[in-house]
Amino acid sequence: MFKNLLAFGAIAALSIIGGANIPKFSDSAVAVSSNGTVLSSEVKLPVNKIDLDYEATDYDIAAVSAKQTGSEPNITAKAAILLEANSGKVLYSKDETKHLPIASMVKIMTLAVIYDALEAGQIKLDDDVMISRNANGMGGSQAFLDFDSTYKVSELIKSIVVASANDSCVAMAEHLYGSEADFVDKMNELASRLGMTNTNFVNCTGLPTVGAYSCAADVAKMYAHIMKSPFYGKDQKIWMYDLEHPSGRVTGLTNTNKHARFYPNCEGGKTGFTAEAGHCIAVTAERKNLRPVAVIIGASDSKTRFAESAALMNHTFDAYENKLIVNKDKPIGQIKLQKAWDSQAEVYAKENVYDLCKKGDKDQPTVNIELQRTVKAPIAKDAPVGVIIVTEDGKVIGEVDAVTGKDISRLTYLDAVKKAVNKFKI
Repeated sequence: MFKNLLAFGAIAALSIIGGANIPKFSDSAVAVSSNGTVLSSEVKLPVNKIDLDYEATDYDIAAVSAKQTGSEPNITAKAAILLEANSGKVLYSKDETKHLPIASMVKIMTLAVIYDALEAGQIKLDDDVMISRNANGMGGSQAFLDFDSTYKVSELIKSIVVASANDSCVAMAEHLYGSEADFVDKMNELASRLGMTNTNFVNCTGLPTVGAYSCAADVAKMYAHIMKSPFYGKDQKIWMYDLEHPSGRVTGLTNTNKHARFYPNCEGGKTGFTAEAGHCIAVTAERKNLRPVAVIIGASDSKTRFAESAALMNHTFDAYENKLIVNKDKPIGQIKLQKAWDSQAEVYAKENVYDLCKKGDKDQPTVNIELQRTVKAPIAKDAPVGVIIVTEDGKVIGEVDAVTGKDISRLTYLDAVKKAVNKFKI
């Protein structure tokens, strides 16, 4: 409480010194630059529509610690799910398919579309993005971007990940597809491909809009999707940083996901809050081959969302272990080659296969490897040449392609002559 009074006093003092017109905390987002300038932005929405998603004291370590238990967590939020991403198994759920507003967790899909565009080469991290009046005036959680100025794609992504910046989301949407509406179409297309059958996106920010909804299960699916991107992880662990604007201003931004600082081995997350949605979070951490994705929708307050999401992740680490059954970095067999210099080549699993089980479980799954009899060169690295199926008690718990470990060139006429000579050489 004392720290909050000090912070309020500092802002009030800056207002008097600098003559700045500081809006009420309930009406606007406020940012203070590194040189002491108070930056403000009017929020166009009514007070109960604001998505600021920040409370100075919303992470109570004692409250989080009190929920740490190996038994099934007691979740009071409207909906929740606990997905172990490496195995794909659901370890806990509560009303996981119920249609609910998810506030800024919508931005998980916004990032998914952006990451996919980067992977496809449609855009690059150092591309310039012009900030429109529409993006500049979004309100809610912001990076306070300069209108009619350019920012790098990498800068805008970072502000979305760390500060849940609505203006950056719309700027990226317009840059990629010309308008937010067309960008949202891509979000819904990707949602359909991911099997998110209980989701409909209407905007790319999560600000309250008629017809927008999702569910805990779908949020976990889209978060697991972005975790696979090579562009994921670069910004998720940042706690605080200064965003330098083209105009010379500097805005200090803080991560809305307090687990990024306080929860051991947190690998990232996305929070959200509106009056309609309540307090929400999707978050992940990683320890000993375990990657729980905990989703909370509609917690009563911010401390509760952090405490209950921590309890879900703790439940995973306390009660489960993930045995690495098939290691993608080790050969699982060999395949015969035709029209190649070598007569055979090593084969690998395309991805790791894990067996998620309760701690102390001694059961061992069965690994079946089915390979093609022979393969003709040329063959590209990672070309599928078979399948690896892992079963337990007659049920398939993992299936992955068997692939070649390197490029294999076709044998030339000269190579064939050399090979024949070497064969009969005394």
